[in-house]
Amino acid sequence: MKINIMKESIPYITDVTIAGTTFQFEFTYNSYDKRVYITLYDIDDNLIYPNEPILFGIPLWFNKLVDEKGNFNKKYPQKYIIPNTLDRKAVKIDYENIDKIELLVED
Repeated sequence: MKINIMKESIPYITDVTIAGTTFQFEFTYNSYDKRVYITLYDIDDNLIYPNEPILFGIPLWFNKLVDEKGNFNKKYPQKYIIPNTLDRKAVKIDYENIDKIELLVED
């Protein structure tokens, strides 16, 4: 599964269903560092994690997803969501190229 980011719509919130659970992703832009961030909510608008930066090749919420025994944290999506470029070339992800980024949901 791929999640595409709608650059011209930022800031916006969208529902995303991953492994049978629906979450809300809020995409925002920070003009200070020129990055796009995702705030994660559950379907009832309860905040799970604020302002996760979108970084090339690093799964979203990587340090929160799995415990030391490899168990997924039940509050978070039960799959790795990995930011990547459409052409698979490593880049610094910022607002200027965010429309060329897709979030790959691991099968």
